[in-house]
Amino acid sequence: MANSIWTIEEFTCASCGTNYTATKEEHSEAHSGSFKCGICNGVVHAWSGKHHFFGWQAVKTKPPVFGRRWAGIEW
Repeated sequence: MANSIWTIEEFTCASCGTNYTATKEEHSEAHSGSFKCGICNGVVHAWSGKHHFFGWQAVKTKPPVFGRRWAGIEW
């Protein structure tokens, strides 16, 4: 049986750098599991103990902007 303590934790895929969040829930009994990246299929996090992770979501971020900023330059 789970208690009422849940925390949101952040993880990054070591293979491709995609960021994820998941809810961690404490349990009185041991659980184990893992979560794989939806982009590269690499293991983002594996766990074993009196907790469980669920509700995995990719963190939406703005894509990087490449190039130069030309504001203020006169031609």
